[in-house]
Parts: sequence; C-alpha cells; structure tokens
Amino acid sequence: MPIQVVFIGPAGSGKTTLVKAYGDWLSRSGRSVSFINLDPGVEETPYSPSFDIRVLFTVEEIMRKESLGPNGAMIRAMDILAERSFELASRINTLEENYRLIDTPGQSELFVFRSAGPEIMRGLSEVGRTIVVFLIDGQLICSPSDLIAVFSLAAACRLRLNVPFVHVVTKADVLSRSDLERLMQEPEYLQGRIVEEEAGLLQEYVLEHSKIVHPFLRRQRTVLVSALSGAGLDLMDSLIHDATCECGDLR
Repeated sequence: MPIQVVFIGPAGSGKTTLVKAYGDWLSRSGRSVSFINLDPGVEETPYSPSFDIRVLFTVEEIMRKESLGPNGAMIRAMDILAERSFELASRINTLEENYRLIDTPGQSELFVFRSAGPEIMRGLSEVGRTIVVFLIDGQLICSPSDLIAVFSLAAACRLRLNVPFVHVVTKADVLSRSDLERLMQEPEYLQGRIVEEEAGLLQEYVLEHSKIVHPFLRRQRTVLVSALSGAGLDLMDSLIHDATCECGDLR
C-alpha cells in the first residue's frame, strides 16, 4: 500500500520547499515518488506535479467567475475541495509510485479548520497509509510561549484531521534558539526558561499550559530539518516510517 505524506503548517513554514527536498531525497534513495499539489492559489511549484488541483480549478478562476476577492475565493476553493474530496482521492489513487507527497494550501487554517482537510484525509485514508507532517518554522520560536503556542496549534490540527502526525522544525540551519531541542524534551528546563523569559499573567498562563502540552511533546520525537542543506531528512523519513507501520502509535 502506498505511503501518502501530507504536509501542513502555517504560511511561510516551508511546506513546498520541504516537499521538493524530501521527494528528491527519496528518489536518490531509490524510491518512487509522485508529487501532488492541492493548493489552487499557488502560481508555480518547484516540482513537477503528478496531479495538480489547478487542472480542475484555480483561485484566480473562482475570483473571476464568482466575483470574489482573494480571501473569499480561497475559502470557496476549500469548500470545493471538500465537495470533491473522494474524487480527488480516487484520482490520486491512480498514481503508481510508492510515495505520494501532498502539498497543501499556504493558508493551512482554511484547509484544516474548514471541512476540506478532514474530508480529504478521510478519502486518502481509504486508498493508502496516510500521515501528516506538521511543519514548525524554527525561526519563529523565539520564546517558550512561542513553542507552547505552535504545539497547541499542532494539537488542534491533529484533533481535526485524525490521522497519524509527526512534527518537524524547519529552517534548522537558521534557528533562532539553540536550546530548542531541550525545550521540547525536558519539562524542567522548559519551565525554568518560562520563569526567566516570561512575566506576569503570561508567565502563569504559559506555565499552566506547558503542563498540558509537554506530555504531547515528549510522547513523540520532533526532528529539526533543513530543506536547503538536507539535514534531518533521514530522521524525518524514520519518523514517517515508524508512524505508518502497524506498530506505530502516533495517532
């Protein structure tokens, strides 16, 4: 059964770049790869898609036909994706490659928190082993509260999509914090940094919320990757393999 890897994350976190880098890495490892673009608003992709949603519709076409602005057209595009989710899954299922790398819209909140994301995940899960790679922009984690916020978002996305999840911190070659791995793995260290770097009501809130988020962090490893240098792609691949095998427990 093929492995379908769906990349999601906030705008600017590097989804498309990582899709291309991981696909090239898999190809060099002798594995067959297909690229799937589900972003109807993207102008161009660095990879050659085996299936491209823009063949069916684009945000620009929706704007023109339905007299909508860019935001309204993107919302409408997500609704169309939801309506045609099983058709999309059927089209994707015709691809013969062992790995299907699926690039999602830059506005991940529209994909995840409207019906498009959950509907597409249900359709994909019917035709292959499906996993989400959630991207975290390492450049944006400048404080413990940033870390807690981004993993809270990851947890919300996981609840919405209901498939195995792995997390990767992107742009590892230009990280803002050198102690990021310790923050994610050592609860005492995280709490100490919160006390040092936050103040007042925010400190109290982040400390309490860290008690909820940190067990979620420790339960599964988060790897640091750089799409530019290729660092960490092997570790990400290992996480994906663990999550998609029957012994995986990353739901």
